[in-house]
Amino acid sequence: MDPKKDKCLALIFLIPTVAIVLYWLFLGCKWLYHWWLNLPPYNASWWHAIGRFCLNNLSIILAVYMIICLQAAGIVEFKYRRSFLKAFFLGLFLTPPGMMAIYGRKKVREGKDASN
Repeated sequence: MDPKKDKCLALIFLIPTVAIVLYWLFLGCKWLYHWWLNLPPYNASWWHAIGRFCLNNLSIILAVYMIICLQAAGIVEFKYRRSFLKAFFLGLFLTPPGMMAIYGRKKVREGKDASN
């Protein structure tokens, strides 16, 4: 296939996809803004409302957390040359920033050992 046709076809798919994602982001921000406005004043019921939101949207929160862990495991695989699966499970249990700190410290320590 001609490269010009490839770029044209990719653009045809890209524009509606970007439009849909921007529309979803707009609706999500709008919903979050209205939810934030309807929160009670800052007191014990404020934390109750936050907890209720987290429980009502637990599946979404867990799915986003899994995606973040997968992305962090991919970064570890390419940056530190580690096992993707091991990094993914470490990310699940230690949180991605903790996993990145552990692998970063190991890389620094390995570099110091090699220079001695």
